[in-house]
Amino acid sequence: MIKKYTKKDGSTAYMFVAYLGTDPVTGKQKRTTRRGFKTKRDATIAEAKLLSDVDNNKLVNQDNMTFQQAYDGWYEQYKLSVKESTLNVVNSLVRKTILPEFGKIKVKDISIKQCQSAVNKWWEHYANFRHYKTYATQILDYAVIAGAIDSNPFKKIRVPRSKEKVVNETDLYYTKEELKTFLSFIQDDVMYYAIFRTLAFTGLRKGELQALQWKDIDFDQLSLTVNKTVTYGEKSRQIINSTKTRASNRTISIDKGTALALKKWQIEQRKVLLMNGYAVKSNEQFIFTNTETNQLLSKMTITHKLWYICDSNNFKRIKLHGFRHTCCSLLFESGATLQEVQARLGHSDIKTTMNIYAHVTEYQQEKTANKLAAYINF
Repeated sequence: MIKKYTKKDGSTAYMFVAYLGTDPVTGKQKRTTRRGFKTKRDATIAEAKLLSDVDNNKLVNQDNMTFQQAYDGWYEQYKLSVKESTLNVVNSLVRKTILPEFGKIKVKDISIKQCQSAVNKWWEHYANFRHYKTYATQILDYAVIAGAIDSNPFKKIRVPRSKEKVVNETDLYYTKEELKTFLSFIQDDVMYYAIFRTLAFTGLRKGELQALQWKDIDFDQLSLTVNKTVTYGEKSRQIINSTKTRASNRTISIDKGTALALKKWQIEQRKVLLMNGYAVKSNEQFIFTNTETNQLLSKMTITHKLWYICDSNNFKRIKLHGFRHTCCSLLFESGATLQEVQARLGHSDIKTTMNIYAHVTEYQQEKTANKLAAYINF
């Protein structure tokens, strides 16, 4: 039975007491109490899983529970609450970084010192070290709920202060002149010219670009609608998913040059796909696909093309996400407001626009100084 109770700090939580059978040696009934569930649903799921394990003789002796076993139990609950793409990222993160550190150790033997040492090491090597600490904490929280340990040592460590990133902003994006030069390298490659021009002039996330269908382009109204994205599940399986946030669902204007690039690719795509046995007439057709298989292009296919273009022309490399950064930078240079940039890029919080993108280029600084001098006029 699931029961609600009040914790010492005044907050509420849920618990259950489960019957595990009779001890064959003492003849006494065995029961276990599990506490600390945030919701009744979490407690219900955990109880059902426990009773299922008892029925199938899979119940782990809590005194001997390893971190790996705690992770397996936590994972069974966690996978019910997130998208497959998120689960894939977290599973990879834990298996590559956290399990090598703690996997074979019994949870009751994990000390505060070991946890502190691990976090310090993650801090040294990873900018997102807090993610590792968060998931390791959640896994040992599961061990507490399972009755394997009384308290979570990860909650008793000191988290190192985040390092200040020393980044040369101009390495993250292209200036107007650099973008013009980059696009000149691929002006005869109809598909990739359309890809990179669309990224730079719309600020789409790479997953949003991959998920575009021809029905999302209105050539008469010169607009583009974003309502889905490509994410990745297990074994790099591509999944068409809802967008990152509600604000990511948006319809934005496109310039005539970008519309023309897309129209040229639409005509070329139909011809090439027809030659390869695909009669494409429907607006349901995805815009950017492998012309031999008509399968969605992967983000690494586009990234490798980007690197090839840059390296073969001895040109500055940026990441694929850098085209979104480029769009933002040029929007600000053109005089767009924070709110306009926020809406175009699909940020749910304007702080994201301000904190991540609202940097001032050297060109903008020069314009600012000239504006001030012209206004004061002496």
